[in-house]
Amino acid sequence: MVREQAAKPFLLAIFFVSYIFYLGWRALYTLPLKYDPLSIFFGLLLFWAEFVGFIESIMFYLTIKNTNTPTTPEAHVGEFPDVDVFVATYNEPPDLLYKTIVGCKNMEYPDQTKVHIYICDDGNRSEIADLCQRMGVGYITRTVNTHAKAGNLNNALTKTTSPYIVTFDADMIPMHDFLKKTTPFFLTGEPIGFVQIPQNFYNPDPFQYNLFSENHIPNEQQLFSRLIQAGRSNYNAAIYAGSNTVISRQALADIGGFVVGTITEDFATGMLIQSRGYKCIYLNEVHASGLSPESLEDLYNQRIRWGRGVVQTFKAFNPFFMKGLDLKQKMMYFSALSYWYFGVWRFIFLCSPILYSLFGIVVLSAPALSVLLIWGPMFILTHIVFKLFTGNIRTTIWSHIYDTALFPHVAKGVILETIGFKMINFKVTPKDNITRTKFSNKFNLVRVQIVLAALSLIGIVKITIQWFTTGFLSSYVIILFWLSYNLYLLAMAIFFASERPKFRSAERMPISAGAKIDQAGMEFWGTTDDISETGVTIIFDRPIYLDPDSIHVAGIHTERYSAKFSAKIVHVDNFEQKYKYAFSIVHIDESDFQQLLLILYDRVPLAPQKTQKDSVFYLNLTKNFKGRRKHVLAMNRKLPRIAVDKTFLAYCDGAPVSVRIHDFNYEFCVISSAREYKSMTIPLSPDGGLALECTLNLELSNRNPRGILIYEISNYRELVNSSELIDLLTADKQTALAA
Repeated sequence: MVREQAAKPFLLAIFFVSYIFYLGWRALYTLPLKYDPLSIFFGLLLFWAEFVGFIESIMFYLTIKNTNTPTTPEAHVGEFPDVDVFVATYNEPPDLLYKTIVGCKNMEYPDQTKVHIYICDDGNRSEIADLCQRMGVGYITRTVNTHAKAGNLNNALTKTTSPYIVTFDADMIPMHDFLKKTTPFFLTGEPIGFVQIPQNFYNPDPFQYNLFSENHIPNEQQLFSRLIQAGRSNYNAAIYAGSNTVISRQALADIGGFVVGTITEDFATGMLIQSRGYKCIYLNEVHASGLSPESLEDLYNQRIRWGRGVVQTFKAFNPFFMKGLDLKQKMMYFSALSYWYFGVWRFIFLCSPILYSLFGIVVLSAPALSVLLIWGPMFILTHIVFKLFTGNIRTTIWSHIYDTALFPHVAKGVILETIGFKMINFKVTPKDNITRTKFSNKFNLVRVQIVLAALSLIGIVKITIQWFTTGFLSSYVIILFWLSYNLYLLAMAIFFASERPKFRSAERMPISAGAKIDQAGMEFWGTTDDISETGVTIIFDRPIYLDPDSIHVAGIHTERYSAKFSAKIVHVDNFEQKYKYAFSIVHIDESDFQQLLLILYDRVPLAPQKTQKDSVFYLNLTKNFKGRRKHVLAMNRKLPRIAVDKTFLAYCDGAPVSVRIHDFNYEFCVISSAREYKSMTIPLSPDGGLALECTLNLELSNRNPRGILIYEISNYRELVNSSELIDLLTADKQTALAA
């Protein structure tokens, strides 16, 4: 790690030198100025895209060269001020808001009477007003919802008085320490405008989920939240993200409230606050989590709105002409604008090799060896330096995949906004939990990528045919690599448009907590493997018998919270020589449900923080091909299957016989013997006091593909509470049989 840090400046210097040398070579020796007008036009366009890429690289590395952010200052208990908590909502469902309210009410503060929670409902819904009354929080609404979210928040400002405002989106659930971690910054005597924390998510984003990578790559927004925002903060240019923020009421008053007239009011509001001389803090710690968009349409609409909103902000409040911003701040905001044109540059990079291979349009004129010697090192350094400076939060390839999946929609939106077609109305990003029982192909959303993929494939075939028919040319290697790389990106974008099935209505969180099951006066203790709002999976060291047709009393507990509920078994499986029991919650009291919500959401969600080593070129494709061919099997085994694989002495009609028990699940056992017996008694203890009374089940035996016999254990209820049963069955054979 120390060596990597020491190598950073050296590698970055080499990277920029190689990039400058490459651009100089491109400008002086490779532009197709002697060719036809189309070649000149597209050749200059490609060079311009590369030059813009260089400028953006400079801005990116200047931004993230220092991502250190301050820690929360100490504050005396009596100093903590009043705060108004605004949860902005328009059409989000009550059950989603319920979770956010539970999180808000659980926020710790030295004096809870100073925390004033308001649901700002721009939908003016009676059911939300009733929810607020029942939960004991304030409800603010208006009859005319002009200026969208900004108007909603400005309306709330007129009806509240606290010196500091907390803004949350409807789905963002704060952790218990949110206020104690953020408000002390305002007590230092400095003019603080706002304190922003990362927008974190507890569900996989569409890239993670649809590309079978939820356990292999971080959320797509992590690069922005963990690095770019932290880096911008060192220039006092952190972006106000609209949620997970504490804002000074005075700072808002100085700029006339939340900015209206742009569809990204948060971006404009933060910039104007900074222009008034306020210092804005980015605390790079997770203290709240919410929902990522779950459908392609929602994701595309969100990014179109973000891109067009930034363009609108620049048109209304051009930072280059804004007093109060220094040059570094202006450059940071220009960087935020230039990013949203990534779709234009991505389109140029995807089209350039197609133009040459299919239409003979020369976009670069140079010997292949020169390209390899000058472009090659720069290309390799681009990947190495990016991975090193981002801490492998993201790789260059994944950045290209994201851009390729998004570019047609975002590029169209920002171009329209740039030339004067202003977006006024927009659709709020839905926060419903979506379920799907099968793959949902949204290929109409990636029509451009499909066409480009087909043209790239045709280009590869055409160049390959020319290779074998007219002889090898060194330029073929370059063009085939370029086409193949682009085809890979386009294939991933097309896979992305095939939405995976999503069977669960509630997110399942991998959480390890203490768990207990009560049955007939007996307690069984285990550890949770995962928990959701509707169920829990518990791991027990030993197999236990739980009546699959009964309702069981279950409880889970952490250091801070505990919840009790009634549940039924939905599946039992073997897991690393232990036993995994999945339960569905059938009843839970409201107070316990709130405790369950806090167990789930008052924590930093467990998710990949770095791109895993197995998330590489060929494995990404393999995962997607295999994942789409794999059938989901219904899991309905409700009793533990215990491996026995031992020979026992049994009695059939009073005669001793040798039988072999293969496995056992309390109610049934699988047996092989010299011949078929209708019934048998198998003593387990030396004194014969513990024995299995077995009756052949012909129907199940005939269905068994292994050709062995299945016996019902008629006296299983007498055996289930025996502490010796499993030990006697599995002595010298303590292995778990996979389901």
